[in-house]
Amino acid sequence: MIPRLKRSIRVTLSLWYIGILATTLCAFSIVLYTRVTHSLSNYVNGVLASRTDGVAHALFAFWKAEGAPPGNWVVAPSGTLWGEVSLGRFSDLVDRWVRKTHHLDTVGLVRLVDRYGNVLAASGDLTPAALPITRTALASVEQPHAVYETFTVSAGRFRMVTHPVLEGKQLLYLVQAATSLHQTDASLERLRLSLLLLAPLTLLVAGSVGWILSTNALRPLEVIMAQAQRIGPAELNKRLEVPNTDDELERLALTFNTMLDRLERAFQRLRQFSAAASHELRTPLTVMRGELEVALRKPREPGEYQQALRTHLRTVMEMSAIVEELLTLARSDTVEGAIEWRALTLNTVARKVGEQLRPLAEAKQVALDLRTAESVWVRGDARLLERLVTNLLDNAIRYTPAEGRIILRSERRNGDACLIVQDTGSGIRPDELPRIFDWFFSRRSKDPHVPTVSAGVGLSLCRWITEVHQGRIEAVSPPGEGATFTVRLPLSTPAS
Repeated sequence: MIPRLKRSIRVTLSLWYIGILATTLCAFSIVLYTRVTHSLSNYVNGVLASRTDGVAHALFAFWKAEGAPPGNWVVAPSGTLWGEVSLGRFSDLVDRWVRKTHHLDTVGLVRLVDRYGNVLAASGDLTPAALPITRTALASVEQPHAVYETFTVSAGRFRMVTHPVLEGKQLLYLVQAATSLHQTDASLERLRLSLLLLAPLTLLVAGSVGWILSTNALRPLEVIMAQAQRIGPAELNKRLEVPNTDDELERLALTFNTMLDRLERAFQRLRQFSAAASHELRTPLTVMRGELEVALRKPREPGEYQQALRTHLRTVMEMSAIVEELLTLARSDTVEGAIEWRALTLNTVARKVGEQLRPLAEAKQVALDLRTAESVWVRGDARLLERLVTNLLDNAIRYTPAEGRIILRSERRNGDACLIVQDTGSGIRPDELPRIFDWFFSRRSKDPHVPTVSAGVGLSLCRWITEVHQGRIEAVSPPGEGATFTVRLPLSTPAS
């Protein structure tokens, strides 16, 4: 198999540039050569036509002067030239004109021919042997018009015109004038040689210039490529230098940096997911294993087995909650692209979740007060907002001791739709408050009797859901007063 040649944008641009320029040069050369050839041909034809006209006028002037009365050059001779031709005296007139004026010696290659092709007079070099009298030339007798011909003989290429001379509608004779095309052919040869030499040279220079221009134009792209190649999985925090060019290269660098942002978040999420899964699941699995080993060491009463199973059930439920939070984290980027936006009331979502979690609060002897009578419209995804309320309320129930109280309310405040979850629990440590919404940050209760059963994802998901809905979330925990979480979302209307 023949290996494919490596092609680059630089090579492709240079080849296209050279190809277009080569096509343009070929077209230009063809047009130029054709125009020059046509111009030279017209020039030669014009010179020959002028020469035949001069000969015809010179002969007519000689006949006119010869037939005029002595001393009178104004009065025209009696009769006509056609009369001289019809009486057979025209050849004698031509002979006298040649001998007395020697005009043919000064006009180059010229000859006079009668209508039958007989040579009446000719310059020394223009003989029928040198340039033949063709049928095409004699055709001008029938339809009087100038006939141009090109001959190639031993002496070279010649151009000849046959010009009929008329008197009225009567053909008197034919004047033929010829000239060598040596100078014309030499000029065209020099032009061809110049074009053949200049075209490759022009392509070479243009190709070099195109290569330099494409190299300079693509140098920022090579810089971007070099920077991108140096960014590995462990260096996803690095970014490309964005050139201040306001063109495609700047937009490419910005797009690449945006992609790196997403990759960094995805890798970070993956590392956090792996670390959290291994850390958070290790403890409940170790507990389950230890209790199972203890339970199997000796026969026990049914009540003891039931107690062990209840302990394992709680552990499994804890593990299920951890796995659910971790899976939600892993799917967060995908969920963000599939949000179903619609107008809904925040109080309805809060009341629904509150009623669902009321049994959990009652089982812990925690009072749950729902204050969701006011209709507060927002635009969002009902499933995500329910998860937001669930996480906040579950967090409050977990950290509120027995006989405590939780207030869940929705209201309008300063042009925002607000959801407030307030508890009378152990509160949040001052050093933990700034990090409470960080991924995988596990809140430690001030009450040592309140266990920590969380992967540190629930509140982080609350912040993510809030930001997706273009809102914000905040937490305050005054000493001895529990914690209050406030979610602010943009107000909406039923029509939106």
